[in-house]
Amino acid sequence: MTHLEELEQLLTAEREQDIVPFLQRLTPEERKTLTPGLAKLVTYYSEFVSPRPNTMTSRMTVLQAKMLTIATFVCYDKAAFQRTNFSFTLFRERLPEKIISWYMPGWFNEWMQEMAEKDALPGDLDYWQLLDLQARGALTLTPAMVVSRLPMAINGKHRLYEPARLFEAPATLSEHFWYLFEYPSNIHFSDNWTNSKKTGDTEPNWKGFILQYTGDGTIDRLRVLEECLKAVNRNFNKLQVGWFVDMLTLLKPSQAELEQLQPLLLQALNSPQSKAVGTALGYLKALAGNKEFNHQALLDHLPQVMAADKKNIITTTLQILEKAVKVRPEIKQRASLELCAAFLSKDEDLQAKAAKLIMQWADKHDAALREQLSQYSSSMLASTRNTFKDLLAEEQADVPAEAPEVTERLPLTGEHNRIVTGDLVFFASQVFENNATWHFDLLPAMLLAAQDNITTETLLQLEPALQRAATILKRPSGNTGLLDMTLAVFFLNYGKWMADNDAAYTARLNEVKQSQHWWRGRHELPELEHWKTSRTESAVYAPHRRLLILALKKVREKDPLPLLSTPTHEPGWIAPEVLVQRLGLYQSAGVSPDGLDLQIAIARCALQDTAAALALVAQWPAGEYRQLLTFLLDTAAMPQGPFTMEDAWMQAGLTKAPRTIYDAFAGFSYNRLPIALLNGDFEWKTGGKPYLAYGKYNAEKRDYDRYMSEELVMDITFPEGEILKGKLPLLQEYLNGVGEYFSVSITDVARLLLLTPNHPDVLLARVMRSCQRSSGYYEVNETGIVLNTLKTLHSLDIPPSEMMYLCIALSMLHADKTVKGYAAEYWSSRIPDRISSEKLGQTIGLQQRVGWAPMKRFTDLVATQTQISRQQNEALETLLTACLAVFTETPVKDLKKLLEVYGEVLAINNSSISNTAVIQLLTAWQGSSTVKKTAQQLLKRVVQA
Repeated sequence: MTHLEELEQLLTAEREQDIVPFLQRLTPEERKTLTPGLAKLVTYYSEFVSPRPNTMTSRMTVLQAKMLTIATFVCYDKAAFQRTNFSFTLFRERLPEKIISWYMPGWFNEWMQEMAEKDALPGDLDYWQLLDLQARGALTLTPAMVVSRLPMAINGKHRLYEPARLFEAPATLSEHFWYLFEYPSNIHFSDNWTNSKKTGDTEPNWKGFILQYTGDGTIDRLRVLEECLKAVNRNFNKLQVGWFVDMLTLLKPSQAELEQLQPLLLQALNSPQSKAVGTALGYLKALAGNKEFNHQALLDHLPQVMAADKKNIITTTLQILEKAVKVRPEIKQRASLELCAAFLSKDEDLQAKAAKLIMQWADKHDAALREQLSQYSSSMLASTRNTFKDLLAEEQADVPAEAPEVTERLPLTGEHNRIVTGDLVFFASQVFENNATWHFDLLPAMLLAAQDNITTETLLQLEPALQRAATILKRPSGNTGLLDMTLAVFFLNYGKWMADNDAAYTARLNEVKQSQHWWRGRHELPELEHWKTSRTESAVYAPHRRLLILALKKVREKDPLPLLSTPTHEPGWIAPEVLVQRLGLYQSAGVSPDGLDLQIAIARCALQDTAAALALVAQWPAGEYRQLLTFLLDTAAMPQGPFTMEDAWMQAGLTKAPRTIYDAFAGFSYNRLPIALLNGDFEWKTGGKPYLAYGKYNAEKRDYDRYMSEELVMDITFPEGEILKGKLPLLQEYLNGVGEYFSVSITDVARLLLLTPNHPDVLLARVMRSCQRSSGYYEVNETGIVLNTLKTLHSLDIPPSEMMYLCIALSMLHADKTVKGYAAEYWSSRIPDRISSEKLGQTIGLQQRVGWAPMKRFTDLVATQTQISRQQNEALETLLTACLAVFTETPVKDLKKLLEVYGEVLAINNSSISNTAVIQLLTAWQGSSTVKKTAQQLLKRVVQA
């Protein structure tokens, strides 16, 4: 019997007790010979099988797993053993204890150190096993190994707090304990690792352990304090630094200890974690009144401390300096210079306090101080600049009046945004890289236009693009949208059709040896006509797919007529004269265009300058097409029948004037639908909404208890209507079909919105309902959708609608800074005459009067929008006035900060308050202790009748 056969018998019989004796009697050469067969056994036993329906499990039993672990550990080299999962079994079953006395691989120590450095040690390997392996000479302990396991060593069975265990090995407290302060670890989670309850004042965790044994002298208390302070500058993560700061605070260092720790406290001011800086400043404050305090070192650290721009940190710093100058008057001038950094904060109280101290301490004739103040003048609040008016007078004198800003408004279609495609082969290579939204539309359009010029050589040049399409379909990347996959299916169907009709091309494809080539998988290629992005594809994806089906049909039928809906200008516009020319080709050919293609073309038509297009239409023979385009392109024209193309007429009316009801359309089948579903004029409201919440788990019912609660939401009301039931659905019906969970890819949002660039409200409302309903809901996918929506709106220079105002308002209150920044840019780029700051302010106010989002989000954003230009400051005043005017007499949370920002904007503009609603609210708010002072200050700015 061979060694392999013997091993197979042992495994089959699960004779665990015989595996070690079997391996012991093998020579090194015999173990090496056994390895290939052992590898096959490992593969066999590791396979998953289905012993009964709907279950999958590994073929090996627990005993077989232990036996194979021992065998591979003894026979394999390091690389082979690393590729198995047996390292977990090795330590969970404490198998090294059975092996180490007679064999230990030469690679074991190196392997353990490598895993420790990667923080990849098996979870069942504990601190005590590490000590045992070291004692047996099998392992050299490193700090990385120790700190990865020591934090859990304070707990015994059932996670009970057993501090006595830490005294078993001398090295634990004399050496290993101090590694916790020097190396990254997860000690900050130690509070969660115990099932013990607090006894007296002692916490059953590392904090309680340290507090107890520094108190009785077992552990050096001063060294712990020192190590806690050193730890805050050791590049640990925020949570670990916070743990050491908490430990320091828990130890309550005495005044004498603080004096000894002074150098380390000053060094702690360099910590990247504000909690550490704030705590160190708190202790330094207790020392600042001593003459022995190193005031010069403190001043050297102040620039970094002040740059933190944290109110509590700067406040404590000011208090320290106040105490310090009393015993060291000579530092006043230097302290005054350093205090100027406080003006980077937009907090009025901080600026006022810093300004007061500077005026008390500084030499008003000092040139360095004047220079320093001038550098910070742009960030000073109006009240602060007034304090320093004499020192800043020279800088502010003779400043010429700012000329009114004139923002050039570019036309919707022009040379600046004309889509230029160039060579088909070059263009096709870029299509699947998501570089532009219109690439989706241009690829089928260019393939149609090039029908007569496509040769075998051209098709071969398109191979890289076809291969890219195949990759997208099989292995889509993170930024691949469902529309990209649909386009890939179209392009591959196109390639297959061309190959089926070009023998030379087919012959060349058959020569390809690459196994992953798209041609080899052509038999599994889905047909575009039956392809869907998913089994339950949202209807919103149907228009793009139908356009591609139409394009492929035209290719197969060698139809030379173009698609009507292909954009001519970025981001998704069609020049009106081009639409007229395209539709003219259909008229000349006597062919009726596809209904949905015509609808999308009408929806994308730029209606800004239509004179040239109307002149072309006037040359057409009388008929419905002429009447249709005249109605679309002429603002004064009314619809005149016949109306055989109801869908096109209805789309023209929705594109031209979505809120207008045309009597001529009264008999259309689309009137069965609520008009809001077609024009996006939905009702919305922000406030509390009841819902059934989850309570505690009920073991008896085996379910969670439910109870009624209320959530604060922005809710859009979508009227009921049976969409997509008619013979020729409108484009807007598809846009309403987004599914219950809004199953839309981030990268698809722009392309979907650009189906109706004149009025994107229908889909925009669905975006907000799903992604901006709650201010606390900002997951990655939802934030990405909102951001791409904002970018799309920003690229469309159209008058904002009710839904667009709502979207911008909600985005200005978003938790994501990038989203807020785009929303603010949308507003600032359209003032003064292309957006109503008053309307936007009202919409924001309606959210904030019920506390929909934290006020800090809004006030932080507004603080960045001042001092940019006079025009923007005036628009900001209008926005804030309108925002406050819709509030109620009950102050919302953090209203004080908003009022302070409002007062600052008024001061910058040298304006008075004349809005009656705001005046009444300020008068009422005087009765609130939180905003009384600020309200009274603002009332001083009321216009006197």
